[in-house]
Amino acid sequence: MAQKFFELIPPGTRFPFVKTAKYFIALSFVLIAVSIATMAYNYTSRGSALNFGIDFAGGSSARLQLAREVPIQDVREALDAAGFESASAVTVPDADNQIIVHVKDVASIDMATAKGCEEAVNAYPKAKLKRPMSYQEGASKMFFVFESAPVYSELEALLSKAGCEGKVDKGTGKQDEFPVELSLVGMGVKIQDELNQALGQGTVTAIVSSETVGAKVGSQLKADGVKSLLYALGFIFLYVMLRFDLRFAPGGILALAHDAFITVGAFALTWKEFNLQTIAALLTIVGYSINDTIVVFDRIRERVALSRDTPIEETTDIALNETLSRTILTSGTTLLVVLATWALGTGTIKDFAFALMIGIVVGTYSSLFIACPVFLWVNRRFYGGEGHLLTPDDAAAATVDAGTVLAAENAEVDEATGRAIGDLRAEAAAKAASQGEGEADKGQGVGAEDGDEPAKASRRRRRQRPQSCSSASLTHELAARADEAPAGARGRAPAGPAATCPSGHVPRGR
Repeated sequence: MAQKFFELIPPGTRFPFVKTAKYFIALSFVLIAVSIATMAYNYTSRGSALNFGIDFAGGSSARLQLAREVPIQDVREALDAAGFESASAVTVPDADNQIIVHVKDVASIDMATAKGCEEAVNAYPKAKLKRPMSYQEGASKMFFVFESAPVYSELEALLSKAGCEGKVDKGTGKQDEFPVELSLVGMGVKIQDELNQALGQGTVTAIVSSETVGAKVGSQLKADGVKSLLYALGFIFLYVMLRFDLRFAPGGILALAHDAFITVGAFALTWKEFNLQTIAALLTIVGYSINDTIVVFDRIRERVALSRDTPIEETTDIALNETLSRTILTSGTTLLVVLATWALGTGTIKDFAFALMIGIVVGTYSSLFIACPVFLWVNRRFYGGEGHLLTPDDAAAATVDAGTVLAAENAEVDEATGRAIGDLRAEAAAKAASQGEGEADKGQGVGAEDGDEPAKASRRRRRQRPQSCSSASLTHELAARADEAPAGARGRAPAGPAATCPSGHVPRGR
């Protein structure tokens, strides 16, 4: 009894993907237009097309030690009430009663205050500065180099009194120098004061760490994120072009750009924070989507090679329907995991899952309704509409590069003899038929002389067994030996060494 496998889509399903593609392409244009309009509205009303996070817009992060366990939602409400823009708070899983707070405010001091701190350090009697202070406006650290080792606690108190509140630590430098760096914790102190005021004095006992991402660094991270997406699309284009055909590559890349842009549009519409985690989600979507598209393209190429007399549009429809069950099952199971992560996750994990959820749905849709129609259009526009259906005669007459050309009728070549397999089969069949008639006549004559029945003579014939090499090549060799054998010996097995395959192996059963 044949084993049956579960199939979500019944065999023989023929959904008209190619015929209905224009409606789905129109839907994609609508989604892209909505995304562009939403980003334009956000830019005019809010000053930014997307809700860029600290990574891109700049901001501060502080890790705080709490005296007791406080619900994280209470911390978030206290930060919002204090006026911190786009503030977020998460617990530290590997530490007791510690939280990490992100705000868009930048913990920095102006250059006038920095100059005052430098003058205070120059007046420090126990150590002399070897070179001027190093500080960039908007940065979270100040750097000093002394000729001798200072007392860190005294230097920290001196800088704090001058308006540069922070933590002094040993820096890195040359062996004969004494570098010192000051980590400004001004924003951390402000967050600590606001939380203590809202949750009760003594709730935040210490500032574990504090750092700031300036506007310049955020702009650089933003540019690097865009470059990473462009590099990914470029290398995927080259891969598809080399792995399949140039006519497949535009469809694959357009589908990937379509997926990424609509996902970004979803972030603009919901005003969710767009940060480095979102860039990672977009790169994941690009990789997942191209994997689905490659599976579809591979089946199209296989189907076109098997059905060279069928119009390429019809062959594409058949290939898409054959992969439909696999596509829905794979994307559906992945989507279930992402949905669970989105429902149960919090903070940046929830936003990451949201991006993947949108990307999986749009990526599956684009593999079927965007990539394949673009492939057919490129094939029709630049390759005369024939595509991979070109025969050798058509390819010779084509005015453009024919690309992959299928073998003509009866053009499969046997590797052993170099002759067409169709010719070998026809020749072997004809010789086998003529030999069968001669063997039947001789078998009857021998049976009459020896008193045997014709059936016994038939049983004496050597039975053909399954061969472990090309049956066409072996049959051709046996037929050639039969022609060379004397006329009286044609009813018996040919003498001499056993027939061998071109590789030198003796077939089983001989």
